[in-house]
Amino acid sequence: MKTLVEGLERYEQQTREKYRDRFAALADGQAPLAMLITCADSRLVPNLVASAEPGELFIVRNVANLVPAAREDGDEAEHCSVTAAVWYALEVLGVRNVVVCGHSGCGGMKAALAPEPPPSPALRRWLALASGSVETWRTKGPLDSTLAEHDQLSQIATRQQVANLETHSFVRERVARGDVRLYAWWFDIGAGRMLAYSEKDGRYVPAVEVVGEPELRVA
Repeated sequence: MKTLVEGLERYEQQTREKYRDRFAALADGQAPLAMLITCADSRLVPNLVASAEPGELFIVRNVANLVPAAREDGDEAEHCSVTAAVWYALEVLGVRNVVVCGHSGCGGMKAALAPEPPPSPALRRWLALASGSVETWRTKGPLDSTLAEHDQLSQIATRQQVANLETHSFVRERVARGDVRLYAWWFDIGAGRMLAYSEKDGRYVPAVEVVGEPELRVA
């Protein structure tokens, strides 16, 4: 905690005054530029990588950046945290860009490929949401065979979560109208570089190259 306390002291001394006006303007509400669904991994810092200011990113984090698909019976009670946040971002905040962001070295992806399931019942149940991505990776192969297997899976799983978003009618309808765009990003921790899936190239490329491409479609 000593490091965190020292960080708070630096914020009070060096940063708080700089952002005083911005926080005052944000006190009455927010209008984020994008929603980011990403992993809880501490090495991935979205605001740093995107050079985003307070109020610009609406962020949801969980193990392995998973998005539960809609259930056929319409019951969203299970694993509803992500779905609730996406609905709020689109319906209440009017967000028009949704990014699912995976990363290299993901512990969740490693666990999904491990011979033995994790000892935590909660984690086992959560990672079961990645089973379809594991099957896709095993049957169709990786997007980039030079990567470690867990990173190969992570890239495929990140795209799959975008497809899962579109199983929800309130997302699908907005995408069809052109009101919302979906993106799959992937952060290479070792290189400190953000990549994005390019529909044109069929692989992940530097994210700055994907801006302006048609929205991601996953068969």
